[in-house]
Amino acid sequence: MSVNAQKFKRFIQRYKARLKRAIPKALNSSGQKTVDIILDRTNRGVGLRGAFKRYSKDYIKKRQSEGLRSKPNLSFSGAMLNSLDVKKAGTNKVLVHFKKREEAKKARFNQKTRPFMGVRPQEKKFIVDAFARRFRKDL
Repeated sequence: MSVNAQKFKRFIQRYKARLKRAIPKALNSSGQKTVDIILDRTNRGVGLRGAFKRYSKDYIKKRQSEGLRSKPNLSFSGAMLNSLDVKKAGTNKVLVHFKKREEAKKARFNQKTRPFMGVRPQEKKFIVDAFARRFRKDL
């Protein structure tokens, strides 16, 4: 059996190039899946530790006067959650963050009473699957 060393070397170089392009795309895909999970869970009124703590009676009245629902979902205007995004944070890392400083400040306040930023153990599988699907597709 003989091996053409030049062809094998070209194959390895092309594979390395595809790998170098596939990893960031897969990371971005898993980051976006993380954002989707957080938004979906929050919209349903569920945080990292289960259902959100109820609003105060006065705040419920204020929300109802604004035409908003009285079940907590951290969405008064929608600006805070709409600001949630994914950005590259290194060669092999992405960061789920808020695009606007003002919205990040709101999120920090909400995180104290109704923790929502993060991933629950049962959600990790979906994020890993998103990475794997995109990685296989691009490789």
